[in-house]
Amino acid sequence: MGGRVTLLFFKPLTDRLGLGEASNQDASASMLEEFTSNTMEPWLATFSDWGMPEGVSQVVVMLLLMCSIALVISIVQFFFLRLARMLSVRMVTDLRIELADYVMKLGMGFHSDRRLGDIISRLTVDVAASLRVISVMLEEIVQAPVAILASLFVAWAAEPTATMGMLILIPIIALPIAKIGPRIRRRAKKSQDSLGDTTQRLTQMLSGIRVVKAFRMEQQEIANFRQANDEFVHETGRMIRAQATSLAVTAFFANGGIGLVLGLLVILHLSLIASGQGAIFSGAGTMVVFLTSIGMLMAYVKRLTRAFAAIYGALGSIDRVFEVFELKAEAEDQPGAQAFTGLKQGIRFDQVGFTYPDAAQGALTGIQLEVARGERIALVGLSGAGKSTILDLVARFYEATEGKILVDGIDLRDLRKSDWMDHLAVVQQQPFLFQASIRDNICYGSLDASEEDILAACKAAHLSETLQQLPDGLDTQVGDSGARLSGGQAQRVTIARALLKDADVLLLDEATSALDSESERKVQDALENLMEGRTTFVIAHRLGTIRSADKILVLDSGRIIESGTHDALIAAGGSYATMWALQVGGLESEA
Repeated sequence: MGGRVTLLFFKPLTDRLGLGEASNQDASASMLEEFTSNTMEPWLATFSDWGMPEGVSQVVVMLLLMCSIALVISIVQFFFLRLARMLSVRMVTDLRIELADYVMKLGMGFHSDRRLGDIISRLTVDVAASLRVISVMLEEIVQAPVAILASLFVAWAAEPTATMGMLILIPIIALPIAKIGPRIRRRAKKSQDSLGDTTQRLTQMLSGIRVVKAFRMEQQEIANFRQANDEFVHETGRMIRAQATSLAVTAFFANGGIGLVLGLLVILHLSLIASGQGAIFSGAGTMVVFLTSIGMLMAYVKRLTRAFAAIYGALGSIDRVFEVFELKAEAEDQPGAQAFTGLKQGIRFDQVGFTYPDAAQGALTGIQLEVARGERIALVGLSGAGKSTILDLVARFYEATEGKILVDGIDLRDLRKSDWMDHLAVVQQQPFLFQASIRDNICYGSLDASEEDILAACKAAHLSETLQQLPDGLDTQVGDSGARLSGGQAQRVTIARALLKDADVLLLDEATSALDSESERKVQDALENLMEGRTTFVIAHRLGTIRSADKILVLDSGRIIESGTHDALIAAGGSYATMWALQVGGLESEA
């Protein structure tokens, strides 16, 4: 903007070179000439007594004014850019937080189907691309049109007829980006999808590094990663070709077009002078102002077209971000949901059925089950029988698609979800620990726990001896996913976490299946302390760990086919008795 203001001084500066006017004296005076003659020259005439050669003092004044205007504009631009870029950073940070918050609110159906690498790519790369869009919009889309209008006004004030001839170039320059822009957007989205694939490959490769090395598949994984990157390069190359095409066509019209139009104007100018019909350009000073203004105008038009090309390229990433926002988040609570203060009577499954989204058949069918407060319910059966689905329904990771789950006679869906989760604890087959200290992992979900409560939970989880052997005790860092602890130690940390929460309902998903005999004994002892007095649902493949269960359910293809105590099921001689004979009886015979 400052450059356009200082152009007003170009004509009086050029006039003082003594180059004279152009050969046409018939051209009508422009606004710039009138402003210079009637306003600027009389004012400059007051600065003629500084003891300098004629005209030098006036040139010094104009130079000082031009520098002052440039300084003011520079300061304004500094604060504008600083504000615009910090605003864009803040907006994108808020977008990333809002997107992460929304992803956390989406149901387990989303998280089960979606690849982790793709989610990470959307939260990082795609949101970062949104930052570029906002920065470009605030800097270029705001500044460039103002600069173009200012340059256009100055050019028109200097040479109105020639400026009107140049206006035909602006829509021609904008046409390529308008035509090719949607293609850039589509290809940019495919490029970002491919980048999500590469992130997924990398995440999977690094998270499973032990398996990769154990099977000597490093080169195969790198080959898969290279293949995903080649696809990314291919899709990105198509997007770049579209961008380069639009910018090249724009540059052709901006550079060659301006010369062509200017040449035609000069030919017309000379023809009018030769025929004595007047002229287009009125003088040397106004000609300098006009050419400089048109040069600045075209420079900002090209910047604007590059900005739009960049925006179209980033719109693919923005589409991927808002694809997530378009997904329907699960309602936290039903209207009028009731408070839950603890389990008093029990839980009843009333003809419960469940079908996973897009699944061909139901995972559970007609589940009828009574669980009294404090009972231990064991779930056994082949993989895919529906054991984990029952736990997921109790945890409200999913809602039953048929029937009801009644808690103290109230539909589970009519209870406040936050209250229900406060009275629920989960111990998984694979212990998950955050990259923090043992203390932080135990206190997860119970941030206000006292030191005495933490130590009591560790003692009940048979973790005290382990803590004494560690140099930093509770403050020992567990590493990524608990890598610095053994499997048994990590599992006992998760049991201590559940003990500290002191929940009414406990869900155990094969909590000892991946442990050696010694670790299993310690974990089983800790689990006995954890299950004491709690309503517990246990999934177990090692049938010896559930002999004391109050009720054992045998599932097959989503249905309960047997139900009873261990002794009753053995006496019945059904599926459970067969599994017991194969698993435990065979081991006893071998011994």
